[in-house]
Amino acid sequence: MFLRSTKRFKDGKQHTYWSMVENVRVGRRVFQRQALYLGELNDSQREEWQRAIEAFDEKGNVRQLKLFPEDRAPETDDGRVVRIRMDRLTVRNVRNWGEVWLGTVLWDKLGLDGFWAQRIPPSRKGTDWLSVMKAIVLYRFTDPGSELQMHSNWMANTAIEELIGPGALTGRSTLYNCLDRVMWPLAERWKPRGERKDSFKDGLFFFLRDRWAGLFGSTCDVILFDLTSTYFEVDGTKALESDLQRYGYSRDKRGDCLQVVVALVLTPDGFPLAYEVMPGNTSDKETQMPFVRRLEEKYGKIGSLWLMDRGVPTEKTLKEMRESGYRYLVGAPRGHLKVLGDKLKKSDWQNVQEGVDVKMAKADDVTAKDADGKETTVPGDTFVLTRSAARSLKETSMRAKRIRSAMKTLFRLDERIGRSKWRKAEPSKRELTRDELIQRLAVAGSKAGGSWKMISVTIPKEGEKVTPETFKWKLDWDRIREARANDEGTYLLRTNLPECDPKTLWKRYMIQGEIEYAFRELKNDLGLRPVYHQLDDRIEAHIFTAFMALCLLQTLRAIAREHAPGLTPRQIIDKFRAVKMVDVVMPTTDGRIVTLPRYVEPKPDLAILLDRLGLTLPAQPPPKISGEAADAAKSTV
Repeated sequence: MFLRSTKRFKDGKQHTYWSMVENVRVGRRVFQRQALYLGELNDSQREEWQRAIEAFDEKGNVRQLKLFPEDRAPETDDGRVVRIRMDRLTVRNVRNWGEVWLGTVLWDKLGLDGFWAQRIPPSRKGTDWLSVMKAIVLYRFTDPGSELQMHSNWMANTAIEELIGPGALTGRSTLYNCLDRVMWPLAERWKPRGERKDSFKDGLFFFLRDRWAGLFGSTCDVILFDLTSTYFEVDGTKALESDLQRYGYSRDKRGDCLQVVVALVLTPDGFPLAYEVMPGNTSDKETQMPFVRRLEEKYGKIGSLWLMDRGVPTEKTLKEMRESGYRYLVGAPRGHLKVLGDKLKKSDWQNVQEGVDVKMAKADDVTAKDADGKETTVPGDTFVLTRSAARSLKETSMRAKRIRSAMKTLFRLDERIGRSKWRKAEPSKRELTRDELIQRLAVAGSKAGGSWKMISVTIPKEGEKVTPETFKWKLDWDRIREARANDEGTYLLRTNLPECDPKTLWKRYMIQGEIEYAFRELKNDLGLRPVYHQLDDRIEAHIFTAFMALCLLQTLRAIAREHAPGLTPRQIIDKFRAVKMVDVVMPTTDGRIVTLPRYVEPKPDLAILLDRLGLTLPAQPPPKISGEAADAAKSTV
């Protein structure tokens, strides 16, 4: 077995790549077979190997005195010479390398080491808190789960030591202790939660704002704002409410679980700027202006234009924003169409893109009811009505699905009283009472939502029995046709911007999809939900590390958008996941072990992707020499 070099020109430079090759005899012919690809060795590694290796067979005879034939063999009396038993070479400890290395590249691109170095220095006992936190964020970026899973599985199956250093390898208790440090300085950590100031989170927001501007030219003139929630998976006996953990409206359809509410702010390019964690019972309409005030106190006034979904702001909120000099572009309830009267009918449709038309009208100051039912003055904002063919098809399908679900309940009730539209049915032996009928109809109506009004239902009067004559129902086709003609596929936008171009307003509002994308990434790919922690501080730290992982993901997305369009960040991570690292274990004649960690050669498609992204793989790690020959020989692949 020997080393073979291959020279290639790349980026105007000559690169030498090495492979470990063995001679294989087949019949009378001898072929050379690549046993292991070593990659490019830098000068220091090459020099070290030149002086450190002699190969001996099992009988002690020299098979090759030098691995680099063009160089002089080391002197046999050199104390630094290690004699290798090449016949006992094994490969072991296959572990993930590529996706974790990609995460470290993005981390370095954002300069996060510089931000955190002074904030979480090593402990007196030598614990490298920066490395531990970096490992937690990379874990959430690549393969998120619980801290228990990270300690018991991820660290053992990942080349984290080679990429970050031995300081990242730690026990489960140290992981939790690190979470206790990432939110607050030591001086603030022991204060009551309401009295704490100057969290690391606030400093990170300032830092990110400057980094997004410097790296990608992102600005904060337009702000995307929305809310989500995440729930807790805990033992029922431990499900106790706290300052943050509360029962409330769950956007994940988990009303049975405690939850917290997360407010997120993004730039128009999708870069995270700030977030806030609030109690799980916080109402949407209670969050907007208090959150804006907190941002103003910490960072000054940011965002001259705020983009929000229709479920977030109330009339009171919009009034406060106008009084504070903010501009807004928000979704509006369709009920506001009545406020506009015939103004929208008089305006003409304008085509924005295929299947999407818009029209605009300016409203007069009128008195209307807000979401709480209170009367308030609606100013003369500009409204944009949008008609979407794709949305129309979607809403038609959803309405039909809900109506069918309600009709199944009605058919079962028909059979219960001895009437069936499909077959002869006998009345049930147990009589259906009026109260039971009302309850069944209420459940069906709640499932059908607004589509329930498309069904006309007649129920017995109080004191009457439920019979085919007293209980009747039918589809209200007039209402269905009216909904299809007026509401289906349309939605309303509202703004106090002085602009008068509906196309521009619609295109601006469409970037609201960036925040929906961010929430999907947080919840699904970065493991924001469910939360397994019980302490409020660790809950906040969990969300904080997920937020930092989102920053890495959005950085990758921005790079891919420019250099590798068509690939999502998750697809890129999966491609890098194919690059594994192995340990080439070579016993020596004196009972020691030479371990050569090596990542495998990227496949051609990944090599092309690396070139497009402007990334260069690092030098292979240096060899390790240990005296644990017996232990290393036990585990082979």
